[in-house]
Amino acid sequence: MIKMGRILPGRRFLALSILLGIPGIAHDGPLSQERVLSPVLGQTASVAKDDANDGFFGKAWNALTDEAHLRVGYGVVQWAMDVTRASDGATARLVQRDNSAIFIGYGSKPSFFKDSNFGYTFMANYVDFSMTKQSIPGDQFADLGTEVSGYMVYAVPTLYYQWGEHRHTGRFVRLGLGVGVGAARYSGTVRLSTGEVIQTEKRSYEPRLAVSNFLEARWNQFGLTVSYASPRVYGDGYDIRVADFSANLGYLFYF
Repeated sequence: MIKMGRILPGRRFLALSILLGIPGIAHDGPLSQERVLSPVLGQTASVAKDDANDGFFGKAWNALTDEAHLRVGYGVVQWAMDVTRASDGATARLVQRDNSAIFIGYGSKPSFFKDSNFGYTFMANYVDFSMTKQSIPGDQFADLGTEVSGYMVYAVPTLYYQWGEHRHTGRFVRLGLGVGVGAARYSGTVRLSTGEVIQTEKRSYEPRLAVSNFLEARWNQFGLTVSYASPRVYGDGYDIRVADFSANLGYLFYF
């Protein structure tokens, strides 16, 4: 799944997503030949069957549209960044909460392992963020005059299990979990639990372990999707985890 979006404080934003079932696309040899009888000359001729459906692009198009769908939804997105200083264990947590979003997505034909309920997909994500609130005692969040902005990317092969019908227009519940790589770039200020305000930044694209999971429930054309991803970043004496959470209810338009 590829998701892209930009948060504007106090305003809604647009998220784009793609979920690919990774179907195999390959050309299986030369163009097939067929023999036709010329109605004029009465001779047999050999011609190449140059049909778009038999070529690479034809197969690619069929793979992208066969049982595929477009999805339009509305929901919420949240981000969080947990910072821990290695030297003394001082911590901080920045958040961006309850931002409404419009989701527009594409999904290809689901891929299963033979006749089982296990399937696979590939999730990728790009999202930029601006976190302006921090955690304070009492499980509350407040504006302390600090802010961290940046973006994160990750790519995660995902295995899922599905309960219910295997039809693309059916009713089912799908739960997926994956492990891959992710990276984050960011900069800003953070108030640690010691009271210090520090400058923190990460400019490199060094890949790190990323975990992603999702829950999807489908009732014919209606779907509920919840997803979470969290790459972990190390550097400059700090252990930092950036998390992305989203939930939306959508309607599907099938090809």
